[in-house]
Amino acid sequence: MIVFMSIINQEFNLRTVFIWITGGFVAGIAFAFGIRYMASRLFKKISIQLTESEEVLKEGGATHLKGKEGVGGKLVLTDKRLIFKSHNLNIQKHEQEFHFNDIKSLAQAKSLFILNNRLVLELLNKELHKFIVDEPELWVKEIERESVAWTESA
Repeated sequence: MIVFMSIINQEFNLRTVFIWITGGFVAGIAFAFGIRYMASRLFKKISIQLTESEEVLKEGGATHLKGKEGVGGKLVLTDKRLIFKSHNLNIQKHEQEFHFNDIKSLAQAKSLFILNNRLVLELLNKELHKFIVDEPELWVKEIERESVAWTESA
């Protein structure tokens, strides 16, 4: 309210600027914690069907970039495949699995030229799948390790 009144009355002083900055900071922190809380609740509700002998090795929240939409959900690495399943708040709800023998290459990449948070899968059929994940270098390392182990056992 103070900010609104100061704009209407054209009262720009140090106190007003301080209130704007402090209010923005507090609102940003509250928003970040609120989003993280909501995401953790959505994340827990996503269940992925595994085969009887399949073991989960790594899982985490992810955004699958499909066209112009970022589809939020869960990315799961098992000893047999990589699986993405969206949560129910998306327009493009989907579940997609990637078998190790279909992956041509893996890479990590940057978003907005500064954030190292992309996992890029290129399939043998030339399809590219991009995901926003935490620590993409660990995802690449784990997928490559499991892919080699799976190939050797097959």
